[in-house]
Amino acid sequence: MRALLIDASVSGVSGDMLTAALLDMGADVNRLHELASALPSALEGVRGFKVSLERVERAGVRAVRLDLRIDETEAERGFPDFYVALERLRSTLNLSDYVYERARAALKLMEEAEAAVHGGGGVHLHELASADTLIDVVAAPLLIESLGLAGCRVMATPVAVGGGPVRTAHGLVSSPAPATREILRLRGIPFRLGPVEGELATPTGVAVLAALADEFLAETPALEVARVGYGAGSRDYGVQPLVAYEVKLTGGELRDRVAVLETNVDDVDGELLAYARDLLMERGALDVYTIPAVGKKGRPAFIVQVLVEPARARELAQLMMKELGTLGVRWTVADRLKLRRETVEVEVSGERVRAKIAYDGEGRIVRVKPEAADLERYSRRKGVSLREAREQFLKAFGESSNRQG
Repeated sequence: MRALLIDASVSGVSGDMLTAALLDMGADVNRLHELASALPSALEGVRGFKVSLERVERAGVRAVRLDLRIDETEAERGFPDFYVALERLRSTLNLSDYVYERARAALKLMEEAEAAVHGGGGVHLHELASADTLIDVVAAPLLIESLGLAGCRVMATPVAVGGGPVRTAHGLVSSPAPATREILRLRGIPFRLGPVEGELATPTGVAVLAALADEFLAETPALEVARVGYGAGSRDYGVQPLVAYEVKLTGGELRDRVAVLETNVDDVDGELLAYARDLLMERGALDVYTIPAVGKKGRPAFIVQVLVEPARARELAQLMMKELGTLGVRWTVADRLKLRRETVEVEVSGERVRAKIAYDGEGRIVRVKPEAADLERYSRRKGVSLREAREQFLKAFGESSNRQG
């Protein structure tokens, strides 16, 4: 199964480094030029945007450096301006859901981090107000899509963040900068200080990486490298460039760890349970289960069980106590064995239907499950039952697999 692995363990990460690595891997540079052409009409204050690529060397490794020349007026932009511009780009460039959703997720993460650091509303973006913030969040998923890797699993290593002082518009701070630090905390992203002094990881770079990555690896699974790209930043810290690999996953199933949070409640109504579930999912829960049970004195009760990445367990346990009124939460960390999976699009009678495909350790397909929302949309548009829609999807998937085979 194909996947994308992003190695920021020595280089750190910035938006332009990630874009450059994907271009070096073979992404279509014309997609970036199309973005450049559309930007002036999408974002107020941008008069022009030119893209050029330069071959450089970092720590003896040949890499691509991206040079963005943006002709723009100084503007007091906020995140609402970027959301409006993203909607315009979506329409002008016909951005796919894959690109749009990841670009918007990166912007939302930066907005949340800035608000936390600076104390709520009225945030002045300073360095982030430049148009290249919008370019970075759109370019990375756009180029991943051009590589044919949209829907494939994206893995990343822990991030090197550098160290020492960093000059910001607010004054001198330590690396990682406060906004970067907050994004790392919000998403539970593993990181390492060093290996040199300097700002190796930027807020935009970490936010884009967080929006793209399905998991951050504690250990690397067995894999074969198909393509590789190296992306350099504007400064040379004497460390290797960011590395992006297209890989083929080999060997057995995926393994990771997950925190299991549980509490019993016997005095919470259905409305509160539903609200708490939605809130927990919004804050990063992988799954939330409400299990009927019999409590003390034979009272009807519920076991609320939450699965979450270990780094975010404390945050969600506190949220459970706040929203459910429970006095305690059981917390365990469990090893998890997972089938490898990817998301593909299948054309069914002119409609695109997404599906999740699961593979065993030998790469054989063990399960194909169409996305419920896509299948329901197809059923309504074609005027067929959901059962017939599922049968038509499976037939189209089989024919597509035979052609590729």
